[in-house]
Amino acid sequence: SGRIVTLDNDALEYQRMTWNEDADAIAVLKGKDVEKMREKDNVLVMFTDVPAAIGLDDIAPTPVIFDPKKADTFPKGWVVSDRAALQWSEDNKRVFFGMKEQVVAPDTTRRTTDEQQDVDVWNTLDERVQSLQMIRAEADRNFTFRQVFDVSASRFVKLADATMRELDVAPDGKWAVGRDQRGYVDEKKRPAADFYRVNTSTGERTLMMKGQQVGGHTYGISPHGTHFLFWKDNRFQAYDLNAGTAKTLGNGTAISFIDTEDDHPGTKPSFGLAGFTSDGKAAIAQHRYDLWLMPLDGSSPKNLTNGVGAKNDIRFRYARVEPIDPTVPRSVGPRGTIDLSKPIMLTAYGQWTKKAGFYELKGGELKELLYEDASFSAPEKAAKADRFLFTRQTFIEFPDLRVSGPSLTDSKKITDANPHQKDYMWGRRILFDYKNKDGVRLQGVLALPDDYKEGEKRPMLVTFYEKNSQNLHRYNAPSFLTGMGGSPMEAVSRGYLTMLPDIHYRTGNSHSDQLEGVEAATRKVIEMGYADPKRIGVTGHSYGGEGAAFIGTQSKMFA
Repeated sequence: SGRIVTLDNDALEYQRMTWNEDADAIAVLKGKDVEKMREKDNVLVMFTDVPAAIGLDDIAPTPVIFDPKKADTFPKGWVVSDRAALQWSEDNKRVFFGMKEQVVAPDTTRRTTDEQQDVDVWNTLDERVQSLQMIRAEADRNFTFRQVFDVSASRFVKLADATMRELDVAPDGKWAVGRDQRGYVDEKKRPAADFYRVNTSTGERTLMMKGQQVGGHTYGISPHGTHFLFWKDNRFQAYDLNAGTAKTLGNGTAISFIDTEDDHPGTKPSFGLAGFTSDGKAAIAQHRYDLWLMPLDGSSPKNLTNGVGAKNDIRFRYARVEPIDPTVPRSVGPRGTIDLSKPIMLTAYGQWTKKAGFYELKGGELKELLYEDASFSAPEKAAKADRFLFTRQTFIEFPDLRVSGPSLTDSKKITDANPHQKDYMWGRRILFDYKNKDGVRLQGVLALPDDYKEGEKRPMLVTFYEKNSQNLHRYNAPSFLTGMGGSPMEAVSRGYLTMLPDIHYRTGNSHSDQLEGVEAATRKVIEMGYADPKRIGVTGHSYGGEGAAFIGTQSKMFA
């Protein structure tokens, strides 16, 4: 209407103003400093159905106010903290906020003739080593415990506390999942926690899993707020938050989602999830190559990519190209889910060819759009046109921006970021195969100078870390930091060969594994006739630097 209506006016400081998703409700903190104390004294102010109330007679709606001092259940000596953001639940019935203990503010006026202390006291019983405590000190001082105010019932509900510090809330706000990590902090073990289902209306906790590994072994709450997914016993598991029960997904199928190539100690993780379907009935799991539909009720899975990936050693992954439309009502379905009734785009990567590109999955059928010897960024679709923006790169092609139609094959380059590259000798790369002592198939990348002639034996530099062959088509701009090791074109432009081998690691033998992999790849290049065996150097950075130093004491292959 072009008119201004005052919602609230006070001689206090307003912070953390937050609209809900429908832009018809506001939550905000207002408070003041407390003398000699660190935290502000805040109240939580909420306005619901703002446009409708204002439209009646230009009179501001009556706010719902939560004053922690007037709530019997709110802990004494604690405050509603402005150090944490406010968040509305999707049903607009709850506002989540942070709670923090009030403490005395540090005295910045005290003067003394004593020398400033420079001693850090460390205790062997501390969960974290002193250096980590120092790094996290400020974050620890500002940490808040997540709580909720039920707007519809005008009631404060306590959720997190020192026994359960971490809390993830479902989008609709009905359920939350908390983690108790006490007793699992151990530098020799994988991070784990006890998981609890938390009722945000009552604060009641129900134990879900004990000692569940975290990180890549948990996937969080589904967008519909009905399930919590995690990885246990080498299977995807789904905990039904409404029913309070867990099911193993896949109906006992023999298909394995274990990432056997993961070379970190501990339980092998899965290849992860691509997301959830828009109907809320299934998750989409990533196999090494294919994508599988995993119904949340535990029924039989379905191979969405029809086994094409496993048959051709092509890794398919979901590419979210459509911009999220904030105007679409949530009743249609949670944003960010995957609607399999519509065509979706997949990225494609050849495990052994290193080709890359895109496929379309439509009506259960796969169609190749673009697949070639290059590397691509995920396309982004224009909001109001059938046009896509992405980058293409190779060893000698800078990842300039490109615009194309839906086929992706008619792209036109719209930037030229490195025109000076044409003035330099950049070289070219070739891919080669070799094996370690156990017969594990590995690959290496060999960069050749532009003036290399067939049959020549050139001096060669070897640089390594973990795996490098996936970077065959990666463009590297030269830099002083990476030098001849990380930027192969620097050495190549000076006439050297540069080789980057893959290393296969076994638990507990990493430096010996580096020696084995580097020597095997070097022997292969010598056999191929490219390298002068008397003029080969080895280098590395960070962990690869340790490995290069170790190799220098063990191997006679390097000058």
